[in-house]
Amino acid sequence: MKKKCILIINRNKKIYVNTKNCISLLSILLLNQINIDYQCKKGYCGTCKVVLIKGKILYQSFSPLAFLKPGEILSCCCIVEHNIEIKI
Repeated sequence: MKKKCILIINRNKKIYVNTKNCISLLSILLLNQINIDYQCKKGYCGTCKVVLIKGKILYQSFSPLAFLKPGEILSCCCIVEHNIEIKI
């Protein structure tokens, strides 16, 4: 079974995720004891934003409403499509 890799460059941490797993990036981080701030879990507040350095994510059923700078993604409402590198 193929796995996706999430590399957190500023914490020198790698997480491997089952490809059939369609949970949010935020949920993956929390399940792997990666502390990250979050609040609404719906893409409104922007508290859970991280910088996507490399790779591809998909937003679940809606686009986030929080303001994002170029390169930022909301971990609460995106899923990992391919291997990614992020900065928290």
